Amino acid sequence: MATKIGSLRPAWAFALLCISLSMSTNPSWHAAAKQISYSDHCASIVPEAAPNMYSRATMPLSGNHQAAYYYHQAAYYTGGENILGPSSSRTSNSVSFRVRNVYKTDCAGVLRVETNLRIQISGFDYYDGGDYYGYGQPYFGATSAANGRHWTRSSITFQLEGFWSESSGKLCMVGTSLSRRGDSLNLDVVLKLNNVNNSASVTSLFTGILESLSPSDDKNYFDAISMLMFPQINYKYSLVSGKLNNGRSNLSRGLAPRSGRFCLAFQSLGNLYLKYAPDCSPVKNCTPISAPSGYLPPVMSLYGIDCSESERKMRVLLQYSNNSDFGYYGKFDPKSTLVGEATWDENNKQLQIKACQINVAGSFSTASVEDCSVRIELMFRGVWSIRERDVISGHIWSEKSQKDSGYFPDIMLRGTESSLWQFPDWKYEYTKTESVRKQCPGKNDRKSGRDRYPNWYSPDMRFSMLVKNSEGKIGSGYSYPLFVDDQMYEQYAYDRSASRLNTATSVIGHKNSTVDSHSTSSSEARFNISYHIGFTGPQHEKGKSKSAVFNQSGSSNDRVEISAEGVYDAETGDLCMVGCKSVVSTVEQRANISLDCDILIKIQFPPLNSKRKQVYIVGTIESTRDRSDPLHFERLNVTSVAPYVEDARRFFWWLDLELSLVLASNTFLCIFIGLQIFHVKRHPEVLPFVSVAMLVILTLGQAIPLVLNIEALFLDNRNRQNISLGSGQWLEVNEVLVRVATMIAFLMQFRLLQLIWAARKVDGVGAGLWFQEKKALIVSLLLYAVGALAAIIFSWSSWSDNTAIDPAFAGFASNSQGFSVWGGLKRYAGLILDGFLLPQILLNVFRNSSERALSGSFYLGTTLVRLLPHGYDLYRAQSYLPQVYGSYIYGTPGGDFYSTAWDVIIPLGGLVFAAIIFLQQRFCGACILPKRFRCSVAYQKVPIVDDAQI
Repeated sequence: MATKIGSLRPAWAFALLCISLSMSTNPSWHAAAKQISYSDHCASIVPEAAPNMYSRATMPLSGNHQAAYYYHQAAYYTGGENILGPSSSRTSNSVSFRVRNVYKTDCAGVLRVETNLRIQISGFDYYDGGDYYGYGQPYFGATSAANGRHWTRSSITFQLEGFWSESSGKLCMVGTSLSRRGDSLNLDVVLKLNNVNNSASVTSLFTGILESLSPSDDKNYFDAISMLMFPQINYKYSLVSGKLNNGRSNLSRGLAPRSGRFCLAFQSLGNLYLKYAPDCSPVKNCTPISAPSGYLPPVMSLYGIDCSESERKMRVLLQYSNNSDFGYYGKFDPKSTLVGEATWDENNKQLQIKACQINVAGSFSTASVEDCSVRIELMFRGVWSIRERDVISGHIWSEKSQKDSGYFPDIMLRGTESSLWQFPDWKYEYTKTESVRKQCPGKNDRKSGRDRYPNWYSPDMRFSMLVKNSEGKIGSGYSYPLFVDDQMYEQYAYDRSASRLNTATSVIGHKNSTVDSHSTSSSEARFNISYHIGFTGPQHEKGKSKSAVFNQSGSSNDRVEISAEGVYDAETGDLCMVGCKSVVSTVEQRANISLDCDILIKIQFPPLNSKRKQVYIVGTIESTRDRSDPLHFERLNVTSVAPYVEDARRFFWWLDLELSLVLASNTFLCIFIGLQIFHVKRHPEVLPFVSVAMLVILTLGQAIPLVLNIEALFLDNRNRQNISLGSGQWLEVNEVLVRVATMIAFLMQFRLLQLIWAARKVDGVGAGLWFQEKKALIVSLLLYAVGALAAIIFSWSSWSDNTAIDPAFAGFASNSQGFSVWGGLKRYAGLILDGFLLPQILLNVFRNSSERALSGSFYLGTTLVRLLPHGYDLYRAQSYLPQVYGSYIYGTPGGDFYSTAWDVIIPLGGLVFAAIIFLQQRFCGACILPKRFRCSVAYQKVPIVDDAQI
């Protein structure tokens, strides 16, 4: 036993090493080990003082935490190319401060500040519990080139300490970078900020510089990084403090946001598409930003950086770009950005904005806000239709005269993105109801009560999708409802409780329904519905697409947007709509697009509560134009890429159940093996008569899954996707327990094998038994070989006759798997484990022994553990959930033969084997053979003659 424990020491040492390594990779384990002298670098800026008590009250960098929940950090940097990489390689240049502690000092007006400063390079990071997490693989500077390795990172975080003077507004801090796994950086820095005052206005900017304290020839030296930040606390609105004069546009009255939802409604308006004056020329300034003449950015994005709900005022950043994907995490460029203030005009129901330019003469540290002459008005439409989907319309103009420098002609804008559910009075005007009624009359063979389909407010009504054209090329996109009858989908889809998501009768009596009364079937479950559908073009070679759904260039980056309206039948799951299509090849064309409204869209939702072959939402998009029409396009097949929410919940419930079953099986297996060890300890004379081949099969059956999961057992799998449907933590705990139980079962099985092997080595005992063991092994191998050949033939036959579970989705599989010999052999290995008693039966036959080598609890209990998955598979087949197929944990189809026939044959065979062992140990090993064969396998008994008889 000592030898056994000793053999385990390397494994436990390896596990402890892995745990310690994983702990050491966490940045929070590495604080700044050395102290940097504050007085050497900052004494002339803010004198050092002794802290005496804790305080957070008046530090401007503490930020407005309530606003920070809704708004991104408005702080940016430039420089540091030799450590952060060239500016062109970065996808972000934002800076984030997180103040950890603020202390009063013995010097009035001077506070000690401890903070973390994060410089973001690419992707996006978020802060959680003291650790910054980043995504992406940006450039990493020359500091790692010395050791021949190229690290990637998305941000650098510094831990800083210093002092802030309330009177001068200066902040000086020193510190070092927080290290990460595989990170050789050790950056000692000093941060100097100016204008960090308690009060702020639109012209206020926190500016400063981050400098390296390393010598210029040191590998950790980097060029200075300049910063600018927009203050977020104690802000006083000055541009919109009074009533703004009316604009030059004739915008009609729009909608107002819900009471108390001003900040939520306007925190991010997404992309607003600009339409410039037709007389703009390359030599004429037509934009409100400091851009070269002739540059006309087609997109403006509006983001809030601070907001006052009580005053209905907001600070905004207006970022101009030629990329509609610039988005939330785009790089900040002060030359193409305006900062301003917005206020709500209650009389005209408009958002009024006054904005200023940001002047950066040199670096960010010298930036200033000036020229606040840009005006913007935004109106939010109250009525939508299939042809008019612009949520926002507006106008940009200059308050200057045409002779003044910086004047620009008026600009019109429109946008389709907004927080719709924050406006209570959105309406939709259905104009294609008659056309839909003619093209989709509805089904007459309704089977009410048998199947349930998603209701209109179910989250299953919105889905991501794949789009396949006639050439077999595949694109991807999304589809989501906007209105159902006169009710906004978003308003209900997020507020309904999970228990009401799929009740098909709760809205049948909807009082305000304007359903299609011309339907040939019951109209109570038929709802008028409008959708927005968007997808990118299926991947194809440029200029070779036969489908005119895309533009003439045939670019795979084309974006198709379809506004559709029609009828959804909640009793049959049929969705039929007429759509208007627009193709957007470039952002510049986004503001000037034409519509093709001769499109028919048919979607079929699968039922929620029945066994079905259709798993995914499927449908078609086709043109109703003549084939000779230039705008005609071939039919597009559509399928969803994810199952229903209800099915997903059931899927995780199945995973919970199967993990629990695996855990219970391994636990009982440990118990049965322990009882067998106890049996041979009480009866050591039976040890040599246990089949070694049988124990080898059982030990390998435990060892192989353990080896395959060794990484998951000891190492942190960083690629694992967390589950957030309420069972994720239980799944992870169960998974660990399963592997621990598997490990214990393997060790106990191996210990039993060791005991049997040691007993066979005793002089005078093992010779004859090894001969019989070899005979049993040869026969077993012959039977296994014949069975393996049969298994391969059976697997090939099953594969050739197999049909896809969801034929509509089968065409979208990019990597279809063909027949696999290895797959057939793996299933056959499971069958060998099911019949693990075969070598013991053959050994008993050849020996014709009646020793009770196996305890009843061992051979019967282990048999039941092996056979129960087949009984569970029969139950699982009656409660069929397609999404679970291919994700089984207990009774895995790839690990054994599972079907209705096999689930009956294998358990019967296993029970027969157990009954044979019982008979052999009660009577004799050859008792199962006919009488005329029993003597051929019996031992010849020789009378024993003792010395007295001689």
